[in-house]
Amino acid sequence: MAADMTHRTLFLTGWLCLTLAGGTVVAQQEGPALEAALSKAYASWREAMIQKNPQAWAGAITAFRQTTIRNEIVSNKENFPAAVFAAPGEPPNTDGMRLVEAEAKGTTAHLVYFGKIEGGKEAADANEVLMKLKFGLEGGRWRYDSARVTDLDSSPEVLKALREGKKPDLLDAPEFTPPGKMPPAPPLCRVPDFKGGLKLQSTGYETQVLMNGFTYDPVENSLDQQLVLGGLVAGQNEVSLRIRPVASPDGQKPVVRLRLYKIDLTKPEQPAIEVLRWESPATGAPKEVTLPVIVR
Repeated sequence: MAADMTHRTLFLTGWLCLTLAGGTVVAQQEGPALEAALSKAYASWREAMIQKNPQAWAGAITAFRQTTIRNEIVSNKENFPAAVFAAPGEPPNTDGMRLVEAEAKGTTAHLVYFGKIEGGKEAADANEVLMKLKFGLEGGRWRYDSARVTDLDSSPEVLKALREGKKPDLLDAPEFTPPGKMPPAPPLCRVPDFKGGLKLQSTGYETQVLMNGFTYDPVENSLDQQLVLGGLVAGQNEVSLRIRPVASPDGQKPVVRLRLYKIDLTKPEQPAIEVLRWESPATGAPKEVTLPVIVR
């Protein structure tokens, strides 16, 4: 049932790493106290977004989310903190939704709401959804991290249970269980000269890209496209691949193909320019390879 649902990431947050201000508050991790603490954390972040207040925003969001999205914005050659508040509309208002679950595990927690999302550009006849707000415990208090919306159009049994005020089994699934530990904040990426993109085809291999101090998720028997974190600088760049053989689907020929592109945003009329094209030898891909990339 859960596999048929469409998941949408909503209001991924944080594009600026600022000094977090404010005193330490003891986090509540049970029952109504947990619900109140998490609701307050979300309200603080939401108000900061509405008021377009960078300092308040930084104090309301997890360090992981700040750094992750800051890196994406910098790599896209966009401005911040202005980019934090560039999205139209307002973050969802939960007042018209029913709280289904408040749960904490370790340094992570969530609130799950059911109903129609209000705020932003949502239409009055919007579908009923599950909205999960995620939080991390930092400095003794909860901070908002991100939100995820689950559409229920293809899950009538879940929708029926929720409308009847019941708690569906879906909420016991791993995706609705706090992981227990927040991931560490990634390193800050450099400010690039150019936006960069990569395309990776990995058939008959599991391939992992390493570039600018970042390691990307492995790609196995698939085609992947990624923004290059830290982009490209004029002159010398390099990219490394770690490659491990796996079974090919339907007898396809094993191959790894990598393309790197420079995107000059000062020349919007110009398409992305290929700066690297590499393909594994017909005799087989190496376990590791480092490729120089010269950008002019």
